[in-house]
Amino acid sequence: MYQGKHVLIVFDDLTKQAEAYRAISLLLRRPPGREAYPGDVFYLHSRLLERCAKLSDELGAGSLTGLPIIETKANDISAYIPTNVISITDGQCFLQTDLFNQGVRPAVNVGVSVSRVGGAAQIKAMKEVAGSLRLELSQYRELEAFAAFASDLDATSKAQLERGARLVELLKQPQNSPYPVEEQVVAIYLGTGGHLDSVPVEDVMRFEQEFLDHVRGSHADILADIRETKKFSEDTETKLTNAVNAFKKSFAATDGSSVEVKGVAAEALDESAVGQETVQVRKPAPKK
Repeated sequence: MYQGKHVLIVFDDLTKQAEAYRAISLLLRRPPGREAYPGDVFYLHSRLLERCAKLSDELGAGSLTGLPIIETKANDISAYIPTNVISITDGQCFLQTDLFNQGVRPAVNVGVSVSRVGGAAQIKAMKEVAGSLRLELSQYRELEAFAAFASDLDATSKAQLERGARLVELLKQPQNSPYPVEEQVVAIYLGTGGHLDSVPVEDVMRFEQEFLDHVRGSHADILADIRETKKFSEDTETKLTNAVNAFKKSFAATDGSSVEVKGVAAEALDESAVGQETVQVRKPAPKK
């Protein structure tokens, strides 16, 4: 990195390193601390991870990014080693076994995953379309757990469950298939903008892939605009909305049904059917 290059290093994994260090320390008769780890285990990890840095221009302007991997026992993120590493890093991405077994891959638990870098690492277009994504997914998980025991849900809760299920399908991604940031913006906008609400859950991934192919071929200017300006302007949103609505006309669900949302025109009321009333408001008498 002192030659101006950007380096990525993955530590797989620091839990095994800490356990080996604990075993050696106990054999050397060093005083054990919490969970029998020696007192300097935090220093062991901090001196390793704090070597990750961004160098100044005088030193070459290179960077070293570290991704430490930690194993949790029974999804317990409050154990000693996980909390130590979380306090050192700039955030964590928590992968949950239950989600993995349900077929949600990558199995990211959005409620526990945190970024302390925040929106500073995102382009404006991504912040605009994905601003409500985490909240909607968290609410979906809570409602999903509640719906397992509740027999009757109101219309708003049902709508949140329906959209949440589609967002989960939308975020599924095969291995070794990275997306350019402009395509990520388009795909996430489909979910958060409500354009997938009329698409069956089992067809969401196919709709996403076919629509991205359609945009690459027929609306490359939308992708170019997001990529170059890094913004999601009203003009871009209008173009994308029109492209989605036009694509829905040719897309057929697995059962052969149409996913096009057809608006219902409201009938005009006759003037004689509209009642009018005059409301008179009296001012209160002044106090003596």
